Amino acid sequence: MPFEGLRDYLEALEEKGLFHWVDKEVDKDWEIASLARLIFRGYPEERRFGMGFRNIRGFPGGRLVTGVIAASTQQIAVALGTEAASLPIFERISRGITHPIEAVIVDSGPCQEVVIEEKDVDLLSFPIPVGTPEKDAGPYTTPLRVTKDPETGARDIGIRRCQVKGPNKTGILFGAPDRYGAIHLAKWKELGKPMPAALFVGADPVTYLVGPSRFGIDELAVAGGIREKPVELVRCKTCDLEVPANAELIVEGEISTDYTEPEGPFGEFTGFMAGGRACPVFTAKYITHRKDPIMLGIISQFPPSESSVIKRNLLEAALFKHLTTDLRIPAIKDIHAIEAGGCTAILWVSIKKMHSGHVDQIAFGVMGYFGMSYYKWIIITDDDVDIRDPFMRDWALSWRVQPDKDMRVIPNTSAVELDPSATPPGETLGDPMGAKVIIDATKKWEYPAVSLPRYELLEQVIKDWDQYELPPLGEVQIPKNL
Repeated sequence: MPFEGLRDYLEALEEKGLFHWVDKEVDKDWEIASLARLIFRGYPEERRFGMGFRNIRGFPGGRLVTGVIAASTQQIAVALGTEAASLPIFERISRGITHPIEAVIVDSGPCQEVVIEEKDVDLLSFPIPVGTPEKDAGPYTTPLRVTKDPETGARDIGIRRCQVKGPNKTGILFGAPDRYGAIHLAKWKELGKPMPAALFVGADPVTYLVGPSRFGIDELAVAGGIREKPVELVRCKTCDLEVPANAELIVEGEISTDYTEPEGPFGEFTGFMAGGRACPVFTAKYITHRKDPIMLGIISQFPPSESSVIKRNLLEAALFKHLTTDLRIPAIKDIHAIEAGGCTAILWVSIKKMHSGHVDQIAFGVMGYFGMSYYKWIIITDDDVDIRDPFMRDWALSWRVQPDKDMRVIPNTSAVELDPSATPPGETLGDPMGAKVIIDATKKWEYPAVSLPRYELLEQVIKDWDQYELPPLGEVQIPKNL
């Protein structure tokens, strides 16, 4: 059964050891972010967990959870109701894309239990954390933002960082101009009107997972397809927008189209501080929330992070579906976006190579899908290489590539906007240009046999390990396909 909201999802995570409450008093401006960073760097991914804080200095009764959407693939699997492996996750997300279920509107929901009128709006009364202590411009919310196209009425949601600048004001970053939220903003600007917008926090986890997507269809319908049940929405009180009925908190307002002010800096998914640019301003006009709402923060900043885990799973699934179903490219076995590159810089693809043009067919399919900005390194190798094993990736690069023959630079392509190697200091961030490298790491002819015992023999020794009376064996990654 799909989760109705954040609370039943947290219960499921807690039962599986993937979420823990912290009762020690903590400081939201440095301590929570520091704890989260150690969780991500101190544990292997499969052992990472989210944290909840209910003793936050200066916020009696306030509650905040972080690391609960995507600390690990295991959490994402719980949210999706599937196994913690790439293929089941690909299949579940692909089902949502190909079989979307439209959201339904209900008369009321828990997200509107408490109402705060415009004169009493105070965003600073909620425990909003600082993501990069001593470096961020202030506390940042990481809500899902809802807007509509003024011409078609098409809805878009996306995870947006919002720098809290005052009781009723935040900055809001839209990113690349080809994102649907940015397209909506441009259309409202042409009309000479501010853009109605709503921010929501703490909904069903699937809504967070589809938020960063570029599916070209309503993300909430994709969420419904993944859940096999429509997302329930309620109408906003002050604008023509709908929000998840079971969310923890809703902020209704508008985004300026004729006024910007500096936003940032903020610790970004690239691992660097970014910002300080002119961005629109969101003015909060109305707040509704559950009784005793639970705030939710997304861990971004230096990878690995929730941002990179969300991107990895969503982008891998969407791209796998695009290449295999939309473009009908055969024999693709796996796709893996590397977390050190924020899951947008380096991509590996494993294939059973069918013909000499197979590598280029895949590489250009990848570049076309993401508007030539994502993945400046595209490496394609054979299906006997486990591309999720860092050692095997290095091994393939070492012995299946001749740099003068198997590497090709594609110049003058779009670059990731936040890539510091694409835009020199002092230049305005906008539409930077960069390049792509395609690496053919497939075998070009028959190779010698690999100098390892068969997988089955190694597996038998592992099974019998205790009988050898040797010290315990640590985690072993055995090449399975060689």
